[in-house]
Formats: sequence, C-alpha cells, structure tokens
Amino acid sequence: MHSREAIEAYYRAVGTRMAGLPVYNPALAVELLGWRAVEGVGALGVLITPWCMNLFWQPPAEAELPAKGARAVLSLPSGDYECTLHEDESLGRYASASLCSPMQDFPDQAGARAMAEEVLRLVFAEPEPPQPAQLTRRALFRRALGGAS
Repeated sequence: MHSREAIEAYYRAVGTRMAGLPVYNPALAVELLGWRAVEGVGALGVLITPWCMNLFWQPPAEAELPAKGARAVLSLPSGDYECTLHEDESLGRYASASLCSPMQDFPDQAGARAMAEEVLRLVFAEPEPPQPAQLTRRALFRRALGGAS
C-alpha cells in the first residue's frame, strides 16, 4: 500500500500540468482523506484535487484485475462501486471512481473536505436492515448532499 503522502505528492506533480486549464479550481489543494487499509479489499480513500474528486482504491498486489483502462468493481458492505483501473510507474496499479468533476462548485478546501468526509462516511457505513446493500452512485450523492435515498 502506498502512503497517503506518496499519492498526494504524485497528484501535486500532476497539478502543475493542470493549473492552466479551465477545470482547475485554484482554491483547492490535493488531499487524500480517509486513506486506510480494508481487509480483503486493499486501501481506499477520497482524493480531492483542484480538478476532480475521486474514490481512490489501491487493490491488494495479488488481486487479479483486468487490464489498465478496464472497469473493476470495488465491493464493500455499503455497495458496489465501479472503478476505472490505472497503472503508473510510481503508484503501480490503482483504480478510481469519479465523484465530482470539475470542482468549481467548491469555494474552498473546507467545502470539498466536508463532501469527501460525507462520502467516506457513506462508503464505510454498514447497511441498515432492511435497506438493500447496493448503493448506487446517484443515491450516494443524494445522501451526501442531504437528500433522501
């Protein structure tokens, strides 16, 4: 599992190339929240950047996964999350699920962090009976934004 610091450093370097693009929100910084190992799953957290917010998943090294660019499903008690697989020299194999892009609706880091923390709460939540274990991306965001599921 890569460290939170290594992942943030990688994305800060990417940010130097993104800074001039219209999707870049200079009020935001790269931050990986909730980064933790989950038994049988790998490690995951929510990555905030000035251009996007993603569920960031690093599967275990021994996981059998499809090729780079393919989709993989991250299965948690809260539901299944479809992620895109990536591969990089410094980060190895990892996957991400887009939560928000672009990030212009966030006026500051505190607002982006609040959204990321709510997503983490929902992603790591155990399902409440008799609710189904499947939580769609749309339902996840509806809950995160304070609406009913």
